Amino acid sequence: METVLIEAKMRSEQTKGSNNRMRGQSFVPAVLYGKEVENTSIVVSEKEMDKIIAQGGENVFARMSLDKEGSIEDYNVILKEVQRHPVKGTLSHIDFYQVSMSEKLNTVVPISLVGDCIGIAEGGMLQHMLRELDIRCLPSDIPSSIEVDISNLNIGDSILVSQIQTTEDVEIVEDPNTVIVSIASPQAEETEEEETEAGGLGEETPEAEDAE
Repeated sequence: METVLIEAKMRSEQTKGSNNRMRGQSFVPAVLYGKEVENTSIVVSEKEMDKIIAQGGENVFARMSLDKEGSIEDYNVILKEVQRHPVKGTLSHIDFYQVSMSEKLNTVVPISLVGDCIGIAEGGMLQHMLRELDIRCLPSDIPSSIEVDISNLNIGDSILVSQIQTTEDVEIVEDPNTVIVSIASPQAEETEEEETEAGGLGEETPEAEDAE
């Protein structure tokens, strides 16, 4: 996995007003913490972080260069939590977790479905149940995503977590019996919808019961 560089600066003010001013100047308030570093309030570039997340996802592994008022210290980090504005969708806060390159860690990576599915071409309905996968590996081995090939799925077929193949450096810790994706027949979808509608029509409202 390619290592990216994140430049950060110390953040002396930690009030709501100062955080809003930083966001107005295209910076994102953040915090750095881990086994070998105390909780440290920092600030990073919103533009650079948007670019990094767009390219590597929110589970990206990075090398952070932190400017501590003139002295530079480097840390290996992962993005532990990313918060966004509920309406605008802009970055509002980021948690960076300092990691050891020699210690494995648990993290979550997105699942990417690839291939032209036979079952969909025949009219089947794609049901994507599991979109993220729990894994364990060294920080440098964190994949940007796990690809699942659905090319050979026919109507009625499914893929379980136990069927995923990864490199020997990545251990899957998700329940192996969890269904990732399945192809349902259009008749099954229609039957479920009809049963739902019929159930709704068959229910009596409290007002109707009182009228009787």
